[in-house]
Amino acid sequence: MHEDDTPHRRRRGPLALLPGLLLGLLLAGCSALERQHESLLVLGDLAAGEEPSRLKQRVTLPDREGLTYAVEGRRYVADLYHPPSPRRGTLVLVHGLTDAGRRDPRLMAFARTQARAGFTVLVPELDGLRDFSVGMREVEGIADAVRHATATLPMAGEGPALAAISFATGPALLAAMEPDIAQRVRFVIAVGGYYDLTDLLRYATTGEDRGGAGLRALPPQADLRWAMLQSQLHALEDAEDRQRLAAVARRRLAGDEGPAPELAGLGPEGKALHALVVNRDPARVASLLAALPSSLRDEFEALDLASRDLDALKARLVLVHGPDDRVIPISHSRRLRDALPAGQARLFEAGGLGHVEVSSRWRDAWTLWRAIHHVLRLGEGEGRQR
Repeated sequence: MHEDDTPHRRRRGPLALLPGLLLGLLLAGCSALERQHESLLVLGDLAAGEEPSRLKQRVTLPDREGLTYAVEGRRYVADLYHPPSPRRGTLVLVHGLTDAGRRDPRLMAFARTQARAGFTVLVPELDGLRDFSVGMREVEGIADAVRHATATLPMAGEGPALAAISFATGPALLAAMEPDIAQRVRFVIAVGGYYDLTDLLRYATTGEDRGGAGLRALPPQADLRWAMLQSQLHALEDAEDRQRLAAVARRRLAGDEGPAPELAGLGPEGKALHALVVNRDPARVASLLAALPSSLRDEFEALDLASRDLDALKARLVLVHGPDDRVIPISHSRRLRDALPAGQARLFEAGGLGHVEVSSRWRDAWTLWRAIHHVLRLGEGEGRQR
């Protein structure tokens, strides 16, 4: 199966926790009660997905408009969700690794929830996130979406916000640091994002989370190594190696652990990448990375946040991550928070999340509610950092 990391909501909502949450609203004071109640409605709508919710009962279905736009000759397609009451500016929503792209049903439900909360939501289509070939072109595509939003969409003077899912986190933050838009992006939301690609690759292939400060990590998702192989194939210059390894990855992702005759015909580039992916020894990861072709190493390093100077990031950062994430360990969001000046990033460690899918038990709805409340507050322009 493909690694599909768009937000996933279950049908069951956090009804059992409503009394506790409502008590928390009352204890928090009356001045912000309206926003706090709205945050609870948004939480319930995220839990409901396409099913009925109190927010759906109160707010009409947002209009979705398909559009095309161009920035300096680069053409894009996108969906634009118009809120019934535009009061929180524009949110550029970047989908994760999914072959459905902007039309993934779960992502569409997520976008509609944000629109019901008052955001005008722009969802650009990014080819590299659809076909698992993420690279610097996605950084350019996200930056162009921000440029387009700033020039044409509501509250352009305030600047748009960004929301990125999982592997889209790196490209989104790199886009937010582009010199001409760094001052435009109000805040960035990153759900289940990465920080250090070398450590992420080591975890995916060997299970060792070196950034976890000695804490034992849960074993990685079984098919993660093959999903990561798919994401790197585009950087191989040898077309035959790309085709052979793509066939192997498809077979492994489908659960076939049998012989792979394609491996016998691999050239040097393909052999180097395959050796890295099937390695299970944490001590060998650095040397196997060094043996990769330069085209792949350059692309890998360009997207690595741990090797970047993050001083150019001016926006506030909202990190939401599940402690039991078996795709990208929570240590990545913790380290990303710590790499920024104190107060610029806020991390919500939400036990109700797996990777980016919401647990049917909603065992940490309180933290998710706090994250939503924080985002709605930022959307209203409070606590803006410049």
